[in-house]
Amino acid sequence: MKFLFSFLFLMASLCSYADEAQIVIQQKIGGKTILALSTNPVITFTSESMVVTNDFTTITIPLDNIDSYVSTNGTTGILQPKDSPQYVNGHITFSNLPTGSAVNVFTIDGRLVSRMLANQSGNVVVNMDTLAKSAYIISTINNKIKVINK
Repeated sequence: MKFLFSFLFLMASLCSYADEAQIVIQQKIGGKTILALSTNPVITFTSESMVVTNDFTTITIPLDNIDSYVSTNGTTGILQPKDSPQYVNGHITFSNLPTGSAVNVFTIDGRLVSRMLANQSGNVVVNMDTLAKSAYIISTINNKIKVINK
């Protein structure tokens, strides 16, 4: 009976976790890291690694080992924007933008430092290597992200 109760409690915990909004980092060597948004994850990048810190731990993953990372909806009603960026080797790529729409890069104090327009394919690539080491806000028609360029 004690085992059955423990098993049911564990299954209920896993089911509630599965319904929660998450960040999923898929690694090339087959590993997967899943972090609930309720644990307040913060993702930063160095020239060689993705560093994820939340309320409980810090995880460092070499950039060359990251296959993809996405957020899942869970039951929060937060939708993944169509123009969600992908980060690869110092470049942030936005896809599925309307042709000619702007991607603006602002300093944390609101100064515009770069403005790019989506090409015919709806893509814009922000080269972080050309920007000073600082915090930035990158905005598109549907999305705003904060980036720390280390």
